[in-house]
Amino acid sequence: MTLHVYYEELEGKLFPKLVLVQNNLNVDHDMTTYKVDGPFERIFQDDFHNDLKTISVSLGALKRCPMFDNQFEIDIEQVKKDLWRMSHDPEAVYETDYFAILVDDLQELFAFDVTTRFTL
Repeated sequence: MTLHVYYEELEGKLFPKLVLVQNNLNVDHDMTTYKVDGPFERIFQDDFHNDLKTISVSLGALKRCPMFDNQFEIDIEQVKKDLWRMSHDPEAVYETDYFAILVDDLQELFAFDVTTRFTL
């Protein structure tokens, strides 16, 4: 599965800021798993349009996969709780196209510099 990475340009250099992962959630599951070293493609600000449905995932909803060092999981129940606290419909997790994750949160989760995995 391809990760979509949004970069911020500062002084002519690109820095990965946001990762969009496709929603592959099944209604029967409360976790969904992704590889941080999977193939990725750069996305641009123009790719964020009104029809794109995304949900931001907090660091609290991210979990390291216990089986593989390069994988992480999104705790869907935690995402639902976060949505409910923000007065949004928790069931929106099943309708979203992508989950948006800050690269900084992935770095904290993995305790190493994941930006090198998204080098263009």
